[in-house]
Amino acid sequence: MLGLPDRALELTADHSPSGEVVLRLTGELDHLTADRFRRAVEETPLRAESPLVLDMSRLAFCDSVGLTELVLAHRRARTAGASVRLVGVSRELGHLLELTGVDRVLAVEKNPHRAPGSGG
Repeated sequence: MLGLPDRALELTADHSPSGEVVLRLTGELDHLTADRFRRAVEETPLRAESPLVLDMSRLAFCDSVGLTELVLAHRRARTAGASVRLVGVSRELGHLLELTGVDRVLAVEKNPHRAPGSGG
């Protein structure tokens, strides 16, 4: 891809004590990393009793392609009878979610200290 370095997006999957599947995003969710995020969501077992929690507390950047991937993750979860919740949403990302209306589609918690398994 024109020799450009791959932007970093680290994804870590875990389970919270309450049984939620937690996917932690670190780095940037954009047009260069969206495929990696999509694959991680597709590989995550989604069930009604195990909602998908996307921990955004370490996400530095999200563009329109990233927003689209978040909505697609929500649709995939809904098809499986599960739900998606964003936690640890920064002020900047929260504002972007509000401007685009994505906050009306996804459950959003802006307090990063309530992220499952974050120790806070």
